[in-house]
Amino acid sequence: MSNSAASLVAIWCLVALITFNTGLIETRMEEVDSKYKSVEPHLTSTEKPKLEPHVDLKMGKCFHMSREHCPTETKCKRVDPVSVFCCDVDSTRLKEALAITVTQNTVNLHVLNATIEELDVSQSIFRRLTSMALTDGNIGRIVGQFPKYSSIACLNISNNNLSSATVGGPQPVQRPFAYLFTLSVLDASANNLTEFPLSLMQSNRKIFLDLSGNNYLPCKHFLIAMEANNSSLVTFLNYNRTFCALDLLFNWFTELQIVPIDHLRVQKEVNASCLKIRPAESRCSCAPDRLELLDGAVTNVVAVDCSRRHLQQMPTNLPPNTVKLNVSYNNITSLQAVSDDPSYEHLRNLLVDHNDITSIVDLEGTKFIDNFMVFSITNNKLKTIHTYVLSNRFDTTGPSFLIANNYIHCDCNTEKVLKPWLLENLKSIPDYKSLECEDNMGPVVDLKEFQVCHTPRDWTDYIYYIIGLEVLVLVLLISKVSYDYWVFKTAGYLPWPANKMPRLPCDWLCE
Repeated sequence: MSNSAASLVAIWCLVALITFNTGLIETRMEEVDSKYKSVEPHLTSTEKPKLEPHVDLKMGKCFHMSREHCPTETKCKRVDPVSVFCCDVDSTRLKEALAITVTQNTVNLHVLNATIEELDVSQSIFRRLTSMALTDGNIGRIVGQFPKYSSIACLNISNNNLSSATVGGPQPVQRPFAYLFTLSVLDASANNLTEFPLSLMQSNRKIFLDLSGNNYLPCKHFLIAMEANNSSLVTFLNYNRTFCALDLLFNWFTELQIVPIDHLRVQKEVNASCLKIRPAESRCSCAPDRLELLDGAVTNVVAVDCSRRHLQQMPTNLPPNTVKLNVSYNNITSLQAVSDDPSYEHLRNLLVDHNDITSIVDLEGTKFIDNFMVFSITNNKLKTIHTYVLSNRFDTTGPSFLIANNYIHCDCNTEKVLKPWLLENLKSIPDYKSLECEDNMGPVVDLKEFQVCHTPRDWTDYIYYIIGLEVLVLVLLISKVSYDYWVFKTAGYLPWPANKMPRLPCDWLCE
């Protein structure tokens, strides 16, 4: 009995203790609520209630307030039971103000014009937020990582002068967004970022990215994002105002260029077409070249590089609207594909230097010959230049025909036809002096007629001399007869040869 009574007394004591502590907790919560209420302005019964601005969470836009709604008495204020808006704060004031205004129900936060040397995003106060915006400020560095299982769906860090070097802590580099598994909108526009947040591509959720105003993000990072297996889940906001930097050695470009990311969409399509070039082992590289008016429509034209691919023949099935083709440093022997393959229809620039091509006659009648702007066939094995193939192409200024370091067979026709043609079109053939004759005969333009115009002699070569001699004898004979007749008439006697000649039966005709 004594043990039962002791147990009963212990239970009653425990119940009394729990009841007392519960009262204290309720009192503390009432004090906290009264403290929050003291921060908010009180309205008298005669004042007209002020309407708070409507908080609208739209796709692609986080919770955002304009400057005209900035709090006047404090640095932060509760806009509604779930949203907090702060203006013009530094690190210390932001931390103090958030400790007062943020409650367990707060899910939206916008901080306008914050000057923060280091923003530590690993603070637990950010865990329950679904929309977080720090805009139009100056954030020196973002350190740490958002807490695991954070609820942030929309993050706006636009216009804060951030660079990739300041997003993440010291080595080893931290990824601030690694644990934002519910993130669907990231606005990092109007900063100085130079690295694409590729870690966001590792999930299978739909995400909206605004990276406009970061002109030095590498294009190759955008291209990786666009070519990823889940690229259809990524939508770029402000698409037409988003640019990227082409690397110094990116495809055909030789200097840093800022281009719209739509250029990469075209690049993606071109890459797909590039894989269809035959032969498949050529592995040519393709790149959009420029916008051009083709067939009445503005079109992205394509440049294809198949140089140094050990090709034996011209590639076929080029991407649509290919205007440039480089097949230099191969073992190509014929240009027949330019005539046979319709994918060469729009070709304007053709580089076939350092190959084994012996003739350009395959190009006769092709669209390329009628429209080319650059045709370079230097260091090949041309034996002659068929000038009729090029016909009247050089009547207009613009096209360039490069033929240096070809050693052709030179004959009399070369000196009579090709040499004058080269000199006539020297403005369109800048290296005309470097077209040479085989057998060490020198440049074609230096050929002399006597060097190449030789034919075997026969008796007909002397016919003119014989005729000339006959004419001379006839003239002398006529002169002699005329002289003798003049002597006979004036002196009355015939010259000695005539006196010694016997009389003939027909002499009476002359008497």
